[in-house]
Amino acid sequence: MKLEFEDCVFDTASRELFRGGTFVPIEPKMYMLLEVLIQRRPAVVTNVELDEILWPDVYVERSSLTRLVSELRSVLGDSPRESRIIRTVYKTGYSFAANVVERRGATKRVSKLFLLWNDRMMHLDEGENILGRGEECTLVIDATTVSRRHARITVSRGAASIEDLESTNGTFVNKKPANVPIALKDGDEVSLGTAGMRFRKSDPSAPTERRADV
Repeated sequence: MKLEFEDCVFDTASRELFRGGTFVPIEPKMYMLLEVLIQRRPAVVTNVELDEILWPDVYVERSSLTRLVSELRSVLGDSPRESRIIRTVYKTGYSFAANVVERRGATKRVSKLFLLWNDRMMHLDEGENILGRGEECTLVIDATTVSRRHARITVSRGAASIEDLESTNGTFVNKKPANVPIALKDGDEVSLGTAGMRFRKSDPSAPTERRADV
């Protein structure tokens, strides 16, 4: 479903945000914040509720939510003074104030990029994806040999590359150190320390493989 407000289009099916017709990459927690505020509009979502949704089972300072809201406002072209889109309810929480028009039909995506780790599918967004144990990372990898900010995967026009961020135990692609950016191919084995995962690229336009026994 496409949700239109101001000069923005929020596509919940493809998980993409457009402003003025231009794709705008946003980090996963920013996406979650925007999604819950729109879903609960015009009700106020309290600070406590947002903390539990965005950082489950993790204690964070109140400034983390304040900073995330500020960054989302900037992306949407809003500001605390105007509050056309996100309204602050003093010492309580936030609500979505803009008028939303719902339209069916999702933006078509050519491909999807993701990592498979311990049966978990982690989608990669356009732009920078930071991998590590820190809760501020785009993709949180909770493994003992993974550094707080371990590696960066950059996605651009359906292609992805990975590089190490001076981690303690290194980043590897098919056992080759990623000290400089390495382009990722479908099926590549990626290791953050000893945490192994696999890079996958699904292409809906690819032909269906025929079974050998048919």
